[in-house]
Amino acid sequence: MDLLERFGAALLQSLAQSAPWLVLGYVLAAIIREWVPTNLLARWFAGRGMAPVGRAALTGALLPMCSCTVVPVGIGLARAGASPGAVLAFLMTGPALSPVAILLFITLLGPTIAALLVGSCIAGALAVGWIANRTLKAVPAEVLPEEHDQRAWGQRLRSAAHWAGRDLAPEISVDLVIGLAIAAAVLALLPMDLIGSWLGTQKFLTLVYVVILGIPMYTCTVPSIPVVQSLLLAGMSPGAGVAFLLAGPATNLGELLVLRRALGTKATALFGGGLVVGAMAAGLIADHLLFAHYSYHPSPLSGPLAQGCCLPSYLPINARPISIEAAIATVPVWHWPFMVLMMVALGFGLVRRWRQWCDRRGGKPAAHLTPGFS
Repeated sequence: MDLLERFGAALLQSLAQSAPWLVLGYVLAAIIREWVPTNLLARWFAGRGMAPVGRAALTGALLPMCSCTVVPVGIGLARAGASPGAVLAFLMTGPALSPVAILLFITLLGPTIAALLVGSCIAGALAVGWIANRTLKAVPAEVLPEEHDQRAWGQRLRSAAHWAGRDLAPEISVDLVIGLAIAAAVLALLPMDLIGSWLGTQKFLTLVYVVILGIPMYTCTVPSIPVVQSLLLAGMSPGAGVAFLLAGPATNLGELLVLRRALGTKATALFGGGLVVGAMAAGLIADHLLFAHYSYHPSPLSGPLAQGCCLPSYLPINARPISIEAAIATVPVWHWPFMVLMMVALGFGLVRRWRQWCDRRGGKPAAHLTPGFS
């Protein structure tokens, strides 16, 4: 089988696994967005107790945001009167978790890793929020205008469907397919022994490599999930995958600089330190508690081992992709309509990206941000 056919088979398998759950995630995200007014969040997040921090962490986990979206929202919440701990908790869970991501965690990585990712992210956000509320000062609050949505339920449902189909799905589908293509290339082209020897050892230093790689990079959770899945099949340890999915999507170097200017050096240091500690702790739990009885070095995961350890049992037996004809035969019939919807959304997304690129060719000045927390 040539490289192109291996790549196509792996990409088709990834699309088939992701499509139904991705569409369901779009629907859930649209319902949450339509019925949770953003201008009310600041009032829910005000106060120095743990209740606002908990509400902020859970809200961030439910809203469909990536790191590039959650940063301006978090800064706006800080200026609207939210406590420092609530803002940082929201910034930690917002880009790492979402309804779409949680569904893909379960279906592509398995319930054990999904539970560890969700639990570790929320626990880390609560811990950082608790420290922040005791060490950082809040910024002067701005007055938010009241909003009363008088639209009928039918109008709001149509608005939710329009946002999911014309805004969220096209935007996420482009990034997701890019991630799926990278995952397919990893499975089809990358030597399995290389992954097993570099990221397959269950050692502390492996987690350090992953965290150092993940925090400065720009990655989004949804397109990163199939990449991590392919690396797990190729021999990466579960702890390394968990650490990357917690550290990588939450921020990048550019956004850390924005946070420093907007929230202050102390808040940014606490945020970054919390990400590092949380990701390392979750990786150690995965490697030395949940999956300590499996060995990942020096060879890649075999099919039965992958299914028994950290990946769902319905994944293909072999890490290497099969032929395109065989891959088509493995796709359940009910998956195909969802794959068609994903392809339609991808088409809209590509057209939108092209138009945005044309509009940005001249460049735009960056917004000015002043330090907040001190």
